[in-house]
Amino acid sequence: MNTQPDLITGIYNYCDTWCERCLFTSRCRSFQIQSETGLTKALDTEGNLVQQLTEALNLTKQYIENLTRSQENSGLNELTEQQTQALEEKAIRRESARRHLISELANEYMRLSGIWSKEEKGLLEQAGQQQLREVELGLKTQEEAMPLLNALKDAWEMIRWYRTLIPVKTQSALRALSEPSADVHLMNYHLGKAKLVLVSIDRSFMAWQTMIQHYPEKTDDLLDMLSLLSRLRRELEALFPEARAFQRPGLD
Repeated sequence: MNTQPDLITGIYNYCDTWCERCLFTSRCRSFQIQSETGLTKALDTEGNLVQQLTEALNLTKQYIENLTRSQENSGLNELTEQQTQALEEKAIRRESARRHLISELANEYMRLSGIWSKEEKGLLEQAGQQQLREVELGLKTQEEAMPLLNALKDAWEMIRWYRTLIPVKTQSALRALSEPSADVHLMNYHLGKAKLVLVSIDRSFMAWQTMIQHYPEKTDDLLDMLSLLSRLRRELEALFPEARAFQRPGLD
């Protein structure tokens, strides 16, 4: 008897390609094709929390090293890191979409967030070291330390993931302008891409707010980032007023 879950048709067209965080990989044809890459192992919740904190810090150091290497590459390498589809790579080369205000805002966000991430890459490691010291000194329980560090790491990873995805998917959505079509399926495709960008902006916004909450001294710099994201969101919603209501297969 076939026990394989039913595939969700087209789910990969509107997702953020973050497979290790997706609940629907078993129902995604695209993931099945790329299954040899595997998934990130989950954190061992049964182990010693202090050991987990130390391991989390080590993973953070590796993450920062990878971040540094990736940011030394060109902007094009940064985009291909997100495993963009050929359709979206073609969209990036279209001058009419690239000159659009929304595209300029998305690219500016990627640029500014990249600069900030590079300049402040030590924040996450410092947070891990501080939490570890407080646990060792008995100033904080193990149960209090891990959620805080995980929240910061999660916010940092979301910022990094979506900062390059936003301009790529924006270019794909803007093809609706450079290649207008009466085909309903194609129109829905572009609308779904706009919805994905809006969701990515929402999640990035929450991640930046987490950073402000834990690093209030960085508020002035981060408010500029939030302002840019807010403007990008407003412009995108105005251009694609039906995007929020679009139901992405399996995701909404």
